[in-house]
Amino acid sequence: MTATRADGDTTIAVSVVIPAHNRSTALRNGLRSLRTQSLSRDAFEVVVVDDGSEPPLSGEIGDLVDGEHVRLVRHDSARGAGAARNTGAEAARGGLLVFLDVDCLCHPDLLSAHLRAQADGPVAVCGFSSGREITPAAWRMTLGDDWDFTDAEATFARAAKTPALHDPLTELLAEPRPADWAFFWTLNVGVPRSAFDQVGGFNRDFEVKGCEDLELGYRLAKAGYPTVFAPEAITIHQPHERDRNTEVVRDRRNEHVLVRAYPTLEVEAVCSYDIANSRELVPAVERFAAGLETGTSDCAHLGRLPRLVERVADCGPVLLVGAPRGWPERLRPPTAVCHPHHVDDVGQRQDLRLLGTRIPVEDKHFDLGLITDYWRQLPERTVSRVLAEMHRTCKDVLVLSGVSSTPVERPDPDLAGALAAHDHPYWEFTVRLRRELHQFDLAEWEGGGRGPTAFACPPRHWPTAELGENAAASQ
Repeated sequence: MTATRADGDTTIAVSVVIPAHNRSTALRNGLRSLRTQSLSRDAFEVVVVDDGSEPPLSGEIGDLVDGEHVRLVRHDSARGAGAARNTGAEAARGGLLVFLDVDCLCHPDLLSAHLRAQADGPVAVCGFSSGREITPAAWRMTLGDDWDFTDAEATFARAAKTPALHDPLTELLAEPRPADWAFFWTLNVGVPRSAFDQVGGFNRDFEVKGCEDLELGYRLAKAGYPTVFAPEAITIHQPHERDRNTEVVRDRRNEHVLVRAYPTLEVEAVCSYDIANSRELVPAVERFAAGLETGTSDCAHLGRLPRLVERVADCGPVLLVGAPRGWPERLRPPTAVCHPHHVDDVGQRQDLRLLGTRIPVEDKHFDLGLITDYWRQLPERTVSRVLAEMHRTCKDVLVLSGVSSTPVERPDPDLAGALAAHDHPYWEFTVRLRRELHQFDLAEWEGGGRGPTAFACPPRHWPTAELGENAAASQ
């Protein structure tokens, strides 16, 4: 895999692209480690993109930049990781692009391993990465304070004997899954230049960083370049300070961008349950969607709620979570329908084939949200998440009971079992999730008895508390 250079030389097989915003010490260590690659020095180049560092990196790494094997490109102001990687790719001359983080130390066989991973055809490659997301203090506490990152050879030798630095993706990704595109993490990935250009590079719609690499992985997968794991393409992340809380919250905001761009069950699962959990959940969600009978979630008896019919007639945009079959003919079709199974076309502007845990619109986009007996298919934890998402996207929400033709008596057992095992996103202790119907103030709004009923369900104030002797007394 080579590319022709301006002078006609076709020896450059790999272009390493490193976006950098400050962090010159870690960058120097990484650039030194690239000098010891088993791949011929003339077969690869390094493009560092200084994304608005102050002071400019030219004064910090200038002695390592020769203009040929190592080149430096600068943005005068920070544009974000995706934009920096695009700039590096534009300047690159190799047939294979390898994207690394600024703090990566590179194993001597890193680039050779990335090339080997392409031997059977073009793919997107996720490499082995040790120590990601560890702060300096946590590294010292868990691994010791006597690591010398200026000596890459000694660092890799020691890491190989340190179980805590084993990359769990080695086992997790041993069996391929459709959603493995979500592991295209640009801390250590490789992709053929032709594939990168074909799908258009990194999307710049994301805030700073986070999810822009997943989004590229998704487009690559849909274009026929699946993400595969290469355990021999090894890097070590040098520890650095980070605001993990800010990063986790920012990633959740960026997930809204991802779901709006690709409103599919697969993407919804990745964004709702996290990347690792979604590997097992996606097949269960897709089985559920394929077997969902329209009558269990339609609007057959909605017309027996006259107050609700008048409310819908008088309000603006309406979100229906459920199947639109049986929607009263006198009413305008719902503005959007959210239902995991294919639904009949009733003229709605949006047909969202989703569970409903992530709805791809901005806050308070709809005047009213209605959920049919579809909710009965879901376990309570998931119903609560769907209601919370409806409240995010709707000014008012009503839960309907007894409006569908053949409502089920209990949640789908296959889906409920998968959700019980995997609806535990790593970020649920940073971003609040509603998990119980107790967290909503349910009250009859219209109807009652054995007939169709509409329930109001405003969210209750639900403060959290630190566990301690006075926790109960403070509530």
